[in-house]
Amino acid sequence: MGMSIEEAVKQLQTRERVFVAYSQATKLPFVTCDEETFNDQAWVFATEEEIKAFGQKKLEDKILLMGMRYERKDFPRFYGTLYAIGVNSVVWNDGDEKVEVEIEKIAKQADFSNVEPAKRPLLNPTLQLSGIYFMQELRRPLKKEERTNIRPLEEEFLVNLRKSEYLAAVEVNEEDPKKINIPYLKNKDGKILQPVFTDVMEYEKFAKGRKLRIVKVTFDKLPGLMIQQAENYVVNPMGFNLILSKDQITKIIGA
Repeated sequence: MGMSIEEAVKQLQTRERVFVAYSQATKLPFVTCDEETFNDQAWVFATEEEIKAFGQKKLEDKILLMGMRYERKDFPRFYGTLYAIGVNSVVWNDGDEKVEVEIEKIAKQADFSNVEPAKRPLLNPTLQLSGIYFMQELRRPLKKEERTNIRPLEEEFLVNLRKSEYLAAVEVNEEDPKKINIPYLKNKDGKILQPVFTDVMEYEKFAKGRKLRIVKVTFDKLPGLMIQQAENYVVNPMGFNLILSKDQITKIIGA
């Protein structure tokens, strides 16, 4: 008799800690699509040894992973992240046992239906998920001819980029409210990148408690909001970290 789904749920809710496979390509949980159920799955392990063994095995396919340790107090944040990136099941690995559990059996999604639409936190699970699949594949160190399925992944991601809303951060000077700064990042070559975010969780990873104002913008507004000194936008700098130039954005808008 293998482990039941009920037992797996209990483990995923009450263990002292679990280890989650994260993708080095996206800085987010590693996601796979089950060939039979089409569930989008995150991989969670009982021990550090097990996640290391999984990482070694994935290296053979040139998939670079890292293990993230979650203590029980951080489980709600972890499951919230899975909802935010469009993952709908967890593959729980404990020794020889491997059980897939749908995430709604483990943790409820925050319900914002009573909050008026303008005040709801922005979440873009479809965009995040299509970006994750595209980046996981794009950033595998493969030869060009070994890439077979990148085209459809890219097309789906571009469609979602084009139709989504984003959060842009603005720093308002308290002494002079007319003075507005747009926070930016510098890459290792000293080039300036202007950040935008697909959801409130990505924004919070960047803001780290700084008092910033956020504005919601559609994709077609991005070229007009670019600050003069910025060379590119960066979408989710602490996540899948997509760099886009003004030209690329204009092309995607027109595509």
